[in-house]
Amino acid sequence: MTMNNEQVEPVNLDKLISNLKKEDEQYAGLSKRMQYLYWIMSLIFIFVIVIQIFGKVHVVYIIGNICFLFAMLIFGLLFKYYYREYKYVDYSQPTLVMLKKAAYRYKPFQLKTLWAVLSLLLVDAGLSLNTSLGFNFIWIQVFYLGIVVLSAIIGLLIWRARYKPVRDAALSLIREIDGENNDRGFKH
Repeated sequence: MTMNNEQVEPVNLDKLISNLKKEDEQYAGLSKRMQYLYWIMSLIFIFVIVIQIFGKVHVVYIIGNICFLFAMLIFGLLFKYYYREYKYVDYSQPTLVMLKKAAYRYKPFQLKTLWAVLSLLLVDAGLSLNTSLGFNFIWIQVFYLGIVVLSAIIGLLIWRARYKPVRDAALSLIREIDGENNDRGFKH
């Protein structure tokens, strides 16, 4: 009887850095496009709010559109931050530092995710205040929160397929380097 000893394939640092550069560049491009989309949406909401103010539209609708405007501004700023974070990665840093930053960069939930949650809540408030859509409050919550949850699931599936392997490779190398440092008597 033969035993099948599966060995974990060691991660190639050069290949990982090449993959990181490619993914960082693509994510920076996506963030830049999303940033522009949200700036355009912000301008549209400013235009709509000004028209509503001069058109003497009910204040509730104006407040609803102000909620949308703030949500678009926050998303625009968040994507601007992401663009800068992914566009200007310093790969010349010490390997361990660069890998730890990459692992964090590709972590699905980070503290800055709370800004996206705030934006989503502002969109929800805007939808709830703009009752001209003909839905009552409960249906708005059911549909909107359903869309948010479905989008989060799809986003996590995309992360799992595309970014998790990069993050796992970085974490594997971090453990390997940390193990070598511990073997040599280095302390963190």
